[in-house]
Order: sequence, then C-alpha cells, then structure tokens
Amino acid sequence: MDRKEIILSKIADILSKRNFMYISNSGMKARLKCVGLEELFEKNADYLIPYYFRDGYAQKFKNDNEEFDLFLGLDNIFSDLYKAGNTEIIIELLKELVKSFNPAYISEHYEDEFNELGNLYEILGLSLELDEDKVKVDICMQSNLQRVQDLFSVESWLKSKHTEVYDAYKSAVDSYTQGNAGACIESCRTCLVSIFSKYKGTEGFAKWMRGIYNASGEAAGSSLQDLTQALNTELKKEDLADFFYENKAGKLTKTKTVYMIYSMLSDYGTHRNESTQEVPTIEDALFSLRLTDSILFWIYSKKK
Repeated sequence: MDRKEIILSKIADILSKRNFMYISNSGMKARLKCVGLEELFEKNADYLIPYYFRDGYAQKFKNDNEEFDLFLGLDNIFSDLYKAGNTEIIIELLKELVKSFNPAYISEHYEDEFNELGNLYEILGLSLELDEDKVKVDICMQSNLQRVQDLFSVESWLKSKHTEVYDAYKSAVDSYTQGNAGACIESCRTCLVSIFSKYKGTEGFAKWMRGIYNASGEAAGSSLQDLTQALNTELKKEDLADFFYENKAGKLTKTKTVYMIYSMLSDYGTHRNESTQEVPTIEDALFSLRLTDSILFWIYSKKK
C-alpha cells in the first residue's frame, strides 16, 4: 500500500471516531452526492447508514444497523478513488466531509486527533482550522492539486525503484503527521542523501554531492574541480539565508542550491541537538517536507 493511501486510511480512522462527525442516515449520502459519488455511496451504503426502521404497532422503531462501520465505508471509497487516480475528487471529498464535523465535541474530546488530522490534510494540500462552532477548510495553494497528483506518481516510482529512499520518505511523512518536527526534517535529509547517492557515479571517491552535480545536468559544462570550488570555496554559510530572498547567479547554481537545502535539513534535523541547538517547529517540518517533495519530483521528471 502506498504512503498516500495509508494517509487516506488514517483520515478515515479519525473521522470514524465516535461523535467526531454528525451521524444520520442521510449525512454521508449528502456528502457523497455533493461531489458526484452517489454510486460509491450505494456500493457502501450498508457501512454508511447507521439506522434502519421497522414498522411496529402504531409506530416505527429505530434500530441500530449492525453493519454500520464508518471507517470501512470511507476507507473503501478512498481506496477506490485512489486506485482510479481520481486525485481531484479525493480532495473535493475531503473538503466536503468537513461539513459533517462536530466541532463542539471535537474541541472537548478530540484535540490531539484533530491536530493529527490537520497534519494529514496539510500533506494533501488542505488546511483545517477549528473555531468554537465551526471547522474551516481551505486549499493552501491553488497549485496544490497538481502537486498532490505529482507526489502520487513520485511515491509509486520510489516504492518500485528506490525502496530505501521510499522508507526515508515514509518516515518523514509519518513523523510530520505525528507532530515530530525534528525527526521529520532528519528523515528528509536522509531522503536527499539516499536519492542523490543513486547518481554519484562509480569512482571510489564519489560522494552523494556528486549525485546532485550529475543529476542536475551541470556536469556537462563543468569539471570536478569546479564542483569542489563551488562547495568548498564559493558556498558560504550566509548563502542559505540569502537564497530565499534573491536568486544568486553563479556557477553550479542548482548543485549549490540543493546542497544549501541539505545544510538546513542537517542543522534543523540530524544535528539539531548539538552545540548550537536548533528548535524546529512543525511549520519548519512542513517546509522541509515540501522542499524534499519538489526535489524528488525534479529527479523523477528528469529520470523517468
């Protein structure tokens, strides 16, 4: 099972917790019909309808549906959509389901679970905000739908071609959803080192940085001496901060850029508890994860 499919299963698990959502016989049918998924409702109706009614003498009796299982119903629907590659509908369904959230009960009983759900939504390009009587959902960026589609492709590629890179990426996503910022950033660093090690060449002295140089295409017009000078002489620590404010022109720009990102991931991840301590936030972790996503897609698009 791909990591993104696991994320959808985790979302289904949280949504199916008792009273996390308002439950009625028409609730899930309304949510699914509003995004054009009536057929999937009918297919999973036994899991999504909580009650059945039996006529008795002079009145109807409301009975619990023993087959009702919101997790199974939602998980089946997410799996069908994921396997069909319907990313856009998945995002629309995630947004639509928020209309059935029970904000008062969530505030009182499910604060930790809601925070985890917010992290899971973030990975899929959506942001959640809990007010006293309302849950708001927004698209983080208009380009996020395409980004999520790209990530689905990249993840499948990693899982089939580079399993150790996939394992590091999986650890980064898991750590982020659990709120472990430093561990997420550390796994992002491992992911970068692992993927570029695939392209470093066969010489005994070659290191993973050589992989950036080769994969970027900059090796065609530069020598190994240029690479050494770029990393050891031209690249200074303050370049990392400057990079985010202006585009620094210069030789081997792409190679140096990825190496600067690696340096940041090292400081906030692997070496965060050393002499100069860094305290990464969950926002830092999401930033690092998205940088890693972008670099992985760049390599995937060049090498597929």
